[in-house]
This record gives sequence, C-alpha cells and structure tokens, in this order.
Amino acid sequence: MNSSVSNQLITEDDALEIAYDLFLEGASEHLEPADQIIFSLQFEQCGAAEVIDVSEDWQQQLNREIDSQRFCEVVIGLAEDEDAELKDIFARILISRDLSQPFSHIIWRQ
Repeated sequence: MNSSVSNQLITEDDALEIAYDLFLEGASEHLEPADQIIFSLQFEQCGAAEVIDVSEDWQQQLNREIDSQRFCEVVIGLAEDEDAELKDIFARILISRDLSQPFSHIIWRQ
C-alpha cells in the first residue's frame, strides 16, 4: 500500500471503536430482547470485538466491489473464554477505512 493511501485510512483500532459504537447505537432496535440481556450480562467477562479478514460475501450482500485494503470487517460477540474464538456473533460490521469515503453496514444476528 503506498503512503498516500495509508495516510487517508483509519487504523484497525479506530475501526473497532467505530464499529462498537455503531453496534451499541443499533442493538436495542435490531437484537431480540433476550440477546440484548445475554450480551449485556456476559460482554464484560467473555465478549469481544475483533477485526477479521473481510468476508467475500459482502460483495454479494451489498452488490458492490469491496477492496479489502480500504475496508475492514468487525465481528462483535461472545466466546466461551478469553482465549477462545467468538462463538455467538451478534453483529458483523463492514467499515470503510477510507476517510474520504465513509461507509458502514451491519448484519445483525437473526
């Protein structure tokens, strides 16, 4: 990635923070009440927000090309313990890292 591109991109840490804020803003509207309670009770102990490789299904979901250098995917959920992978995913969030083209999309747990 050249320096002019990287200077215009937010960091993965910033993307995590933005994704978590978006999750908190929309959780009450998009998650079932039982899921909201489970998440609230267990997030401190075994919850996480993680940046993962951008899934190929975003292109089909959004009907647009997704450049994995300019976007990142964040998953928010619960794991069995702090060293385990997330098993209960409450949201997948695609975030543009490009400051000149802000974009986000959330797929909520069904």
